Amino acid sequence: MLKMDTNSDALSLRRVFGLFVAMAVIFGLFSLRLFHVQVIQGDEYADLAEAGTKTTISISASRGEILDRNQIPLVSNRTSYAVVLDYNYFPTNNLKEQNDCLLLLVKMLESQQEEWNDTLPISLSSPYTFLEERESGVARLKSYLRMASYATAENCISQLIENFELQEYTPQQQRYLAGIHYNMSVAGFGQRTPYTFASDITATTMYKILENSSQFPGVDVSTVPVREYVSGETACHIIGSVGPIYAEEYEELSQKGYSYNDTVGKSGIESAAEEYLRGTAGTRTLVKNSSGTVTSEEETTSPIPGKTVFLSIDSKLQQTAQDSLDKTITQFRASAAVGKGKDIKSGSVVMLDVTNGGVMVCASWPSYDLSTYSANYTELVNDPDNPLFNRALYGAYPCGSTFKPGVALAAITDGTIRATSTIDCTQKYMYYAPSYTPMCLGLHRHLTVVGALEKSCNYYFYDVGRLMGSKLFSYLTLYGFGQRTGVEIGESAGVQQTPQSMQSLGSSWVPGDYLQLAIGQRGSYTPIQLAAYTMMIANNGTRYKTHFIQAVRSFDSEADAVIAPEVAASVKWSDEAMQYVKEGMIAVGKSGTASRYFATAPYTIACKTGMAQTGIKGASDHGTFIAYAPADDPEVAIAVVMERGTSAAASSVARDVLDAYFSNKEKGEPPTDIDVLLP
Repeated sequence: MLKMDTNSDALSLRRVFGLFVAMAVIFGLFSLRLFHVQVIQGDEYADLAEAGTKTTISISASRGEILDRNQIPLVSNRTSYAVVLDYNYFPTNNLKEQNDCLLLLVKMLESQQEEWNDTLPISLSSPYTFLEERESGVARLKSYLRMASYATAENCISQLIENFELQEYTPQQQRYLAGIHYNMSVAGFGQRTPYTFASDITATTMYKILENSSQFPGVDVSTVPVREYVSGETACHIIGSVGPIYAEEYEELSQKGYSYNDTVGKSGIESAAEEYLRGTAGTRTLVKNSSGTVTSEEETTSPIPGKTVFLSIDSKLQQTAQDSLDKTITQFRASAAVGKGKDIKSGSVVMLDVTNGGVMVCASWPSYDLSTYSANYTELVNDPDNPLFNRALYGAYPCGSTFKPGVALAAITDGTIRATSTIDCTQKYMYYAPSYTPMCLGLHRHLTVVGALEKSCNYYFYDVGRLMGSKLFSYLTLYGFGQRTGVEIGESAGVQQTPQSMQSLGSSWVPGDYLQLAIGQRGSYTPIQLAAYTMMIANNGTRYKTHFIQAVRSFDSEADAVIAPEVAASVKWSDEAMQYVKEGMIAVGKSGTASRYFATAPYTIACKTGMAQTGIKGASDHGTFIAYAPADDPEVAIAVVMERGTSAAASSVARDVLDAYFSNKEKGEPPTDIDVLLP
């Protein structure tokens, strides 16, 4: 009979019990951890899990529109289509597949005469050269390729061919693919950043791409707003242009939230008002499964369109000014065999709202069509008349006798002369005889300031210039000569000659220079400076900062944020000075040098004509004209400059513009044409 070992059995039971306890503790700990992960930290871990499966893509916002002061559209948006490469569907792991897909896309766009984005600063065909005016872009390219500063365009193309495995393709295909790959790389093409291959294609091309979508993996076509320049040539120098972001610009712009696919203002109002016109991008979220396949997508944040910008420009008056310049210059050139102005070069007009400094007209001849600017760029650059140059803001000319009202105001206010005192014009000014005897264009005899302005007597103002001397300069500074007037799109400061400036050039100022200064022959001034100076006379001494942007409106608001006028300078002229200078300027239009054009006008203006020597032997004088109107209750100030075009031509153009202004007021024309909806 067997005897059981009770001690051994007890030990076994204790071991089994201990094992169960240990297992219970372990499972308990796992359960607690599982509860903590799934319940307490469940949301946190769910977000982390989803983070690896979601991709957020930016959605571009449409740019704001640009309207004139009467709410007539100058720039709007039309619906077009963009070709976009989506990294999440594109064959990113195989360069050969990428290149073949891109070439198929290029071939299709070429067959439809469409353009694709290519900002590589190298010519499109061999022998390769760097593009002019893209120095910073060339430097960026060399830095990207890690090449020396002396590397040639051929060197850069060779390196791009190697980097993107383009050896088996033709030279033309290599150049196309090199440009595309460079753009994609600089743009940061990736899961979160799609690449805009072409920005503006037709509906026909869009359908062809969609019909052949199996050949284009990762290629999508999206509806996009594209700039529509409704105005054509009207205010082309003011509105400016937009364009793609160049590689050399992207580093700075990316800090402001731009993506490489965005459009940015390049010049004019499009650039100056970028902060208003640019919208706020939205977002689109893609969800992928574990294998990387996109399972769903949705717009998570809607893009916000840019703001509408209202300009002070009156588009109808602007077109009148451009038409008048074109007509006048064409007529002069057609009769170029004889007479003054036979060698006319160009012309410009600026008209300001005297109540706030808003620019109502800013015209420069010749103009160009904004809608074909990109296509015709090479032709425009090579045009001998230089249509891309805005003479109204950047052309600087001696202003001739239009300087005289400001000189008279200064001299009478200063007490140097009395308005009723006379000076005897004997035609030849003899004060500095025999070394210097400048001539007047007429023999005017005894004149007060009113007669001197009416007849534009140089003799009278020679004497005023001699008597005023250097005291004139403090007034000229207040008038804004040699300074920028304030417009948002850039301008020249012109040149106000002084004894100091002459000395800096290695020349000297002599007493006779004060005589020439007083008749507007010592300095170069822009047409907008002349208009601002005329506005100051119209406002009894207040000169506003000039501006184009009048108001801004958000897309979801009916209230406008109006840009408040800003006083640039003021001067206190005496009542006597104002009274007699105004009388003299009115006489210029009624019976003086501008009476041929304004004696019968249905409105009264205060004006002054001018002729300024060019300093070129045999060249016609520049023609200048300034005016404010109506003379008794000023609303507008205008300046016209005809480069080698005579003051008669300048007066004629001014009459056309002022007639249009007062005619529109009398007829009470609506701000927009009948049956045209407001934006």
